[in-house]
Amino acid sequence: MKKLLFIVLLLLCLIAVPYKGIGAEEIVQADLVIEYVRVFTMDKANEEAEAVAVKNGKFVYVGDREGVQAYKGPQTRVMYMDNRLMLPGFIDGHNAAYLKAEKMFWLDLSSFSTFEEYEKAIFSYRAQHPQLKQLCAVGWNQKVTEEAWGKSGKTPRDLIDQLVHDIPFVAFSAHRDELWVNSKTLEISGLDHIEHGLTETGEASGIIPGQFTDMVVQALPQPDFSVEQYKKALIKYQEDAARYGITAAFVPLGNHSENVLKAFDELDRKNLLTMTYELGIYVDPLKDLDQIELFKEWREIYQGKNYSVQTAKMNYTENAVWEKEKFLDMLDLLDREGFRIHVEAEKELHMIFEGFEYARVRNGKKNFKHVISHMPIVTNDDLTNFRKFRIIPSVQPAIFHQSIDAGKEDELKNWHRMKSYFEKGLPVSSFSNFPDGELNPLYGIETGMTRLHWNDEKSQKPLWPKESATLKQMLRSYTIYAARQIGREAQLGKIRVGMQADFIILDKNIFRVPPGEISEAKVILTYFKGKETYRDESEIGGQ
Repeated sequence: MKKLLFIVLLLLCLIAVPYKGIGAEEIVQADLVIEYVRVFTMDKANEEAEAVAVKNGKFVYVGDREGVQAYKGPQTRVMYMDNRLMLPGFIDGHNAAYLKAEKMFWLDLSSFSTFEEYEKAIFSYRAQHPQLKQLCAVGWNQKVTEEAWGKSGKTPRDLIDQLVHDIPFVAFSAHRDELWVNSKTLEISGLDHIEHGLTETGEASGIIPGQFTDMVVQALPQPDFSVEQYKKALIKYQEDAARYGITAAFVPLGNHSENVLKAFDELDRKNLLTMTYELGIYVDPLKDLDQIELFKEWREIYQGKNYSVQTAKMNYTENAVWEKEKFLDMLDLLDREGFRIHVEAEKELHMIFEGFEYARVRNGKKNFKHVISHMPIVTNDDLTNFRKFRIIPSVQPAIFHQSIDAGKEDELKNWHRMKSYFEKGLPVSSFSNFPDGELNPLYGIETGMTRLHWNDEKSQKPLWPKESATLKQMLRSYTIYAARQIGREAQLGKIRVGMQADFIILDKNIFRVPPGEISEAKVILTYFKGKETYRDESEIGGQ
């Protein structure tokens, strides 16, 4: 009798305890259930699923349709996706989101192709804004000005003076590596007599090399956008990003602008940030090491629910003038103070690796915390050093096609690596380089696989096809590896129980289309923390 009573009590206890399946939390009424969907989770332990449940912004179930039924309740929103593909939200590894302000509040010349068109656009803009104290433009095409320079014999400065002579004028080139300015700007910046940017006759040409662009901008009457302008720009950027399935980004700052930080903070406090951001503070090569005190102060002040400031961004490019000793000391100091270091590199990498070795000897090893990005040429020795120093490579795969200038065939094997990073076991992340690059991650995913431009494949040859990556590899670079780059791998980059419910739905299953058609797929639904941020009504309807 006692034995029978014990069995009955044991059964009652088992019934009373909520069932908890593999990969599931305690069963609760979910806010959202999605089923009839092909889920690619990026989680090697549970790579595919056919249903998910979301509660309070996190996944509480990832598995089969039978198991998700228990999470449905009277208040649960249930969506059926007709077996479309679900992926984790894309993470952009290098994206100047705040520069959306330039397109919104400056003159955009990117659609014009002659100097005469520039003239009409500038005169029209000034007529619409008669109170301007300065005129700033983006999308300036160097070739347009060089053609006018060759025809007229006048320097760019003289040509621009004909358009704007009474107020400072600056125009960023398409790749932001030069400024084109008038005499008024040269005068107020004090750069009219420096040796850089002079013509053969010793005149100031009006072309400012990249290392001096910030100095020029800071001399303008309004050197920065207002906090309100940045807020409007970020909100507009987020709309664009959601359309392409981007739910997180690393955003490097271009100067010591606290207005950008204030804009992120104010939006975050009002729950208006609909992405996760890691911000990178700009390290100025022309300033002393004590600038790090400002970085530490900002790191203490600017931390929010959906953004953080843990990264210092160093440029080691043609336009960054670093003394070797100062570069090594700054990298060492940043590492010692606990910053994640992101180095943008357009030169050979040996000096950067020397810097990380210098820091490692003094401060100890770091496990894939620091980042090197933008490197066009990577040798086998460089690959070994990425592994040796546990550094994350970050790349822009959308430009990995044959139209890029490259040398002989034996040099191509080092040009824009992709597959090699995976073969070395490196967590390579991918980025758009917005606004200079295309924001859509699907373009980068396709080109990373085909080594061809997504828009015109037939007339081109692949750029060193041995570096072609697989679809799964490219997806990792835009999800879990990019999450690691920004220090959020515990929360982002996978569809897994307990992780943040950032995900997208595509209109087609890109695992079932030829690689050359991946860019034709569309994001039709984007979710951030379990909340919808984008919907293609023509595809989803009223679910």
